[in-house]
Amino acid sequence: MGDLSTTVDAGSHWPTTTQRIFDSGTRIGFWQIEELIARGGHGAVYKVAHTRTNSLGAIKILHPSLSLVPRMVERFLREVDVILRLDHPNIIQIQEAGALYDGVPYYVMEYLEGKTLRTLLDEMGRLDVIEVLSVLEPVCSALEVAHGKGIVHRDVKPSNIIIAHCMPAKIKLLDFGVAKLLEPDERDPSLTSIGQQVGTPSVMAPEQIIGKPVDLRTDVYALGALLHQLLTGRKPFESETPSELAQLHLEAPPPRPSERVPVSPAFDAIVARAMDKRPQNRYPTATAFLDALRQAVFGSTPLASRSDDQYALGLFVEIRPRPSPNLDDDTLDSAAARALEHAEERMRQGGLVIALCTSNTILGMQLLGHSLSHTQGKRRVLLAIARTLCNAFVDDAAIRISVTLHVDQVSVTQHENGEPEITSGVLARTESWAPVEYVGGVCATPAFIGGMEGLSLLPGPDGVFVVSP
Repeated sequence: MGDLSTTVDAGSHWPTTTQRIFDSGTRIGFWQIEELIARGGHGAVYKVAHTRTNSLGAIKILHPSLSLVPRMVERFLREVDVILRLDHPNIIQIQEAGALYDGVPYYVMEYLEGKTLRTLLDEMGRLDVIEVLSVLEPVCSALEVAHGKGIVHRDVKPSNIIIAHCMPAKIKLLDFGVAKLLEPDERDPSLTSIGQQVGTPSVMAPEQIIGKPVDLRTDVYALGALLHQLLTGRKPFESETPSELAQLHLEAPPPRPSERVPVSPAFDAIVARAMDKRPQNRYPTATAFLDALRQAVFGSTPLASRSDDQYALGLFVEIRPRPSPNLDDDTLDSAAARALEHAEERMRQGGLVIALCTSNTILGMQLLGHSLSHTQGKRRVLLAIARTLCNAFVDDAAIRISVTLHVDQVSVTQHENGEPEITSGVLARTESWAPVEYVGGVCATPAFIGGMEGLSLLPGPDGVFVVSP
């Protein structure tokens, strides 16, 4: 690692191998730890300040127990080597690398005040097509440079992409810890072998799963999965078991984004090609993938369209964990995925359009036109669907669901081919009408229940009513 490499003594603040956290104020060379940013099974990342220049950085330190495992140390050092080979504005930059007094490796990278793409998706649900393009353009540019250096990332996913809070927003690709050098040399041995899986199961290409050689088209597969998740708010494949998830990636065609959210079928074709099981059928490069995405967003011969405001009924479902200390993340994720799949199926059966779907929420809408007259029958049908959804998970040990009904305006784009597309509107902003806290039973806004007779209502939070069974 050349002159970037140093060996330092963390002094009396150094945690034992059974600990993972350094105290604020711990000094590592000229860097002083300010706060913990994130931690995981492999180590931790801290915000640090340089004691001489006051410049900020982020230090990544391998977990002490893993420093005793040669393979993990090699992988950590390889990440440093890989990043040092890359000079690109959308790839995180390393400022210093070295080891603590007992051999535990670390490196200091540039500090970015911002949030990961995963956090952004959790907050927003999904992105519109222009936002998707603005995220994937710099990611594809970074991958193109990496691929040109013979480096395959192998783990392109929302949590490895950070969006910095600056103007204009800066997007960085992180975590080259499992990157693959296509032409390894003696200084950089390949740390994987045929038959070994490396990557994240939700974005792993078939060749990764079965341990076949990878190339840049492996990252193209992950770009297809990422595109699907950005457009829909959901991963293309979800399962309760790793083996079933792997089987879906190996055999099942990727779901069409247009079947989950109102987007052009052009995006279906991009996802399908990028996630083809056979690498030779995918886009040959990240740039080719990006070109197809730009074409889908802007189009060469866009259809004439017109927009107007209409009324629509909204059915909003939010999945919440039950307050139990014994529930792990995998159990909650599986239960939430199962509930969302059930809710989506029931909504579609009832004639609703899925306008929003995230990892723990789903919003279905039914267009009413330009008037609210003669809509009581449709509102009662929607109320019946809401009650069915509530009852379906009342005894679930892991999750409980909140269901809220509302009616308001949405902006609808009517394309020349006759397909309506819900683009925005008050109804789409669920934070303005759905209660924040959990409420057992079906909630309905005053606008939804207006004029409906024979309902037993109780006052609920945030101005809504709870509709008794």
